Amino acid sequence: MKNTINSSFVVVLLIVSTLFSCSTNDMDDNQNETNTLVGEWQRADSNSSFANGFVFLADNTGVQFTSENHDDGTAISNAVSLEWNSSGTNLQLMMDEEINTSYSFNAEGELLLSAISEIPFVRID
Repeated sequence: MKNTINSSFVVVLLIVSTLFSCSTNDMDDNQNETNTLVGEWQRADSNSSFANGFVFLADNTGVQFTSENHDDGTAISNAVSLEWNSSGTNLQLMMDEEINTSYSFNAEGELLLSAISEIPFVRID
């Protein structure tokens, strides 16, 4: 009888310790990555004549923008609304077409979007 109680206690203790060792770190990490994406990103080669970038909002909407300023004072610009989702290192952009790309951040904190540009994006906000 005493062995049964001890065995039951050990099993319960093992189950409780297993449950407490599990955490929401995976969810927290995904949320942190999503929060890291939120903001305005401009391609690193953007200047006063050319700009290309993204705005990722916290509600998983955003804008892709491009603008060109010409020496003669004329300009061309384009903005496309988008919806986005991230999971791990994958980013899904739903605009005129659906784009799936891996994303990461380099040592300088620049956003790398492999399927969109070889040039990194710099946070500008």
